[in-house]
Amino acid sequence: MYESVCKLKLLKSEFRRLKKQTGNLTENVQKAKIFLDKAQSLFTTYKEDIFLNLVKCCRRVYSAAVKLEISMLQQRAKLRWLKHGDQSSKVFFQKINSTRVKQRVFQITTASGELLTTQHAVTQEFISYFQNLLGGSTTHRLLDLGFLRPALKHTITTAEASLLVAPVTESEVKEAFFDIDVESAPGPDGFTSAFYRVAWPIVGRSMFESVGEFFRTGKLLKQINTTLLALIPKVNMPTYVSDYRPISCCNVLYKAITKIIVKRLQRVLPLLITYSQNAFVPGRSISDNILLAQELLAGYNQTRLPERCTLKVDIQKAYDSVEWDFMVEVLKLFNFPHQFIALIEQCISTATFSVSLNGSIHGFFKGGRGLRQGDPMSPYLFVLVMEVWNSLLRHRVQNAAISSTIGNARNLV
Repeated sequence: MYESVCKLKLLKSEFRRLKKQTGNLTENVQKAKIFLDKAQSLFTTYKEDIFLNLVKCCRRVYSAAVKLEISMLQQRAKLRWLKHGDQSSKVFFQKINSTRVKQRVFQITTASGELLTTQHAVTQEFISYFQNLLGGSTTHRLLDLGFLRPALKHTITTAEASLLVAPVTESEVKEAFFDIDVESAPGPDGFTSAFYRVAWPIVGRSMFESVGEFFRTGKLLKQINTTLLALIPKVNMPTYVSDYRPISCCNVLYKAITKIIVKRLQRVLPLLITYSQNAFVPGRSISDNILLAQELLAGYNQTRLPERCTLKVDIQKAYDSVEWDFMVEVLKLFNFPHQFIALIEQCISTATFSVSLNGSIHGFFKGGRGLRQGDPMSPYLFVLVMEVWNSLLRHRVQNAAISSTIGNARNLV
């Protein structure tokens, strides 16, 4: 794994050198167009084969330059719907400029109401906020969840556990790398999924050995688990830091590791999760819950029906508030094998963060809690966390702990 990280670091330096040699892609297009126009003018004047060949050569150079520019602009604009449509650089530039205006932060208001306008003060406010949110852990007494086991739908069996901790195969690793969207934002190391796809005949073996080493040893290098926080405004006119949603841009190698964990989780998730949860569970659709909610609430105004109640749960900073030690206890509750739990714990507890703000990277701090939005594994872990909430409700109902409040509590299930 360390060898792969070193090779990628050296390759990154070579890519930077190549970028300098290539120059500005937009300027290259303009220069190629000038040469093409001159060649066409010469051919129009002299009508000789040598100038015809020159026109063909200049046209190839111009087409290649345009293709590179369009590819670069499309990646920056994030317009995936134009991938197979008209390639208009004007559209890309408009989208890029619009995104820059929306995401650029000139001022921010603190929680105490102070308006910060200098770049340094704004940057420090963002770093401080996310360091407190993601880098700190609350002091609490960890609840023993063992009493909930009878209320669970299912726990991991020995046969299922053996599938979860089985050695990874080369095809499994390749599928994980190729399953990552080529247009998704890269992590701090700068390498996208597109690079690994193109260079797989060269880097494939090294990546397989690195991923295999993690699944054997359970150890993850800190260089692989670095994270860049991209800030997405939640509202049209963001005023506070809390008005921005942090999206974690993880390295592709880390994503490939968690993709493999996710693939294995997906095999057992439908067995563990009750039908009250349909999001991210294979074979289920979240839209089913919308229809179910409409049917269940349709007769709430009728007095002749049995007594019922509805709970509306709004969890602030849902992913960011998950404590790591609680996450581990949840996995133990479902009887996941210790080796598999250790892999997940290593992934979530070794994360480090930097903040991307106004085109620059700022700060560096270790994580202390939370599941990262942008980590392929996070939605599935959060589903397991919410299943504990469901089990807690079922446990209370089975023991009639809330029947005195709402009447016949068994109508909750």
